[in-house]
Order: sequence, then C-alpha cells, then structure tokens
Amino acid sequence: MKRSEALVLAGDIGATKTDLGLFSCSRPSLPPTAVVTTTFASRGADGILKKTREFMAREKASGRVVTGCFGVAGPVSGGRVRAVNLGLELEENQLAADLGVPAITLVNDLYATAYALARYGDDGVEILQEGEPSRPAGVAGVLAPGTGLGMALIQKTSPPLIFASEGGHCDFAPRNPVELELWQWLGKCFGHVSRERLLSGPGLCNIYRWLKGLSPESGCRESAAMVVAAAQVGEDKALRALDIFTGIMGAVAGDLALLGLTAAGIYLAGGMPPRVLPFLRRELFLAAFRGKGRLSGWLEQVPVKLVLNPRTALFGAALIARDGI
Repeated sequence: MKRSEALVLAGDIGATKTDLGLFSCSRPSLPPTAVVTTTFASRGADGILKKTREFMAREKASGRVVTGCFGVAGPVSGGRVRAVNLGLELEENQLAADLGVPAITLVNDLYATAYALARYGDDGVEILQEGEPSRPAGVAGVLAPGTGLGMALIQKTSPPLIFASEGGHCDFAPRNPVELELWQWLGKCFGHVSRERLLSGPGLCNIYRWLKGLSPESGCRESAAMVVAAAQVGEDKALRALDIFTGIMGAVAGDLALLGLTAAGIYLAGGMPPRVLPFLRRELFLAAFRGKGRLSGWLEQVPVKLVLNPRTALFGAALIARDGI
C-alpha cells in the first residue's frame, strides 16, 4: 500500500471470530477498497485490542488511519457496547485513544451488515425466492444466524435508514408437536428459550443433542460444522436436525418479513445459511417461510436472498466509517 494513503479501519467483532481490515476510500463515488484484511479468534477486549494494535503495526498504519468503525455482536447505546455472547465491553472514545485513531464508531454488527446490503444488496447473493420486489424505497429485513442470531430492518431510502434489533433473544414459538417437545427440553436447561437457542450454530447442536436423547445438562462434543458434515454423508439424526433447523429458519424469517412488512425482501446473512444452502433450496424452508395462514399469499411475493459474502459486515463497517454515519 502507498505509505501516504489515508485509510479507514474496519472491524467485525463476532462471538467466535474478529475480521479486521484497512480500506482505501480515496474515491468516494466508488465502494471502499480493501487494502489488507485479517481474521483471528475473539478473546475478550484485551485480546482484540492487542491483535488490532499488532495488525496496525504490521501494516505500518499508525498515523494514516483517519477514522474507523467496528461492528460488534451486541446492543450499542451512547457509544458503548456489551457483547453478551463474548463477555466484551467497549467504548468509542476509549477505543479510539487506545488505538491512536482520531475517531471510532461502534455499531451493532447487524447494523453494519444491513448498511452494506442497503448500498450494494444484490451483489453476491443467491435467490431462494424470486418474489415480486417492491420499489427501491421499500423495507427489507436481515436475518443472520451465526454464533448468535442477529436481525435488522432496512428502509431503502437515500441515505438508508437501518434499524438494528436484538430479536434473536425474543421467545421461540413452537409450531408443531416436535418443536414443542424440543422447547420443553431446552426450557429445562435454560429457563428462557429464545430463538437464538435454536437458530444459531450452537442452536443446531442443541437440536442434534435432543434428537440423540441426551440430557439438556450434558456437554455438546459436536460443533455445527460436524453436524452439517454428518448430514452430508447421510447420518439420520443429523439430517433430521438440519430439517428442523431450516424449518425454524424459514418460520423466523417469515415472522421478520411480517413484522417489518419487508416487501423489498429478506436477506439471510451470517455464518450458518451458506453452510446449509442445500437444505435451504428444499421446499421445507420456503414452506415454513410462507406458512403464515391468511398472509401466506403475501409472503410468496417477498424476495428471499442468501448473502454469500462472509465479510459483508466488515465491508459495511468500512462504508459507515467512510460516510461518517
């Protein structure tokens, strides 16, 4: 990179991993260009701060970063964020001082994802339901199952309006006897059964454990990746777990579509949807998405798109830093 080039620092701090990037924004009419990126395991505020300093030092970025933005998996209020799934607390001014950057903005990670999708939403997506797209100024929704479950709404105006959400922690509503039994099993372990307890990487493991007849208190040796791999080779309980999981994903996506009247579409983002794409292409997912009684016909008109770019939130953070949001 050119040593005189001004840069923006962007970060996507998730419960499992953190993506960092230095971006060039020298041409405001074009999208930010990634100069260099890196990924490391998320390990609390001290670890993230240390890794970010090392990254900036390695890339000789000190004094050249003019602003920055971090998307964090947690609610942001008054320039502070507490990431529940990471045990992490950050504050904008302190973070900027610690990194030697003039200004840092903290946003919810789904806010960053939604901002990128609002600006460049149809770049790198797979269409799961064509629907009938509304005018560009319509509302879209983002559902992002990963280590946790994120949600957001987008008002596609210029500039776009983004509404972050902690809807992943709302109550899970069973739709059938199977899900009712699963809800009761989870209730014995967690008390409050949120959507995130099922619709996330750990949630897929919870479903698999239940199908295997394990107690809620028993440890889970399997990861979501292991369950998906087992399903790919035809293991019965893993296949059943993926059916339940994608059905719940469709139902929750349909709930979000109704909640926001998302005529402009629903985006599936986060780490889990691309991993289970073959299952999302099956009728079970869309049947659950549309299965809302008298509103089923309306939901058939809502476009459903899967986001394939794993660094959409990082790109959104760079856009927010550049645009001074």
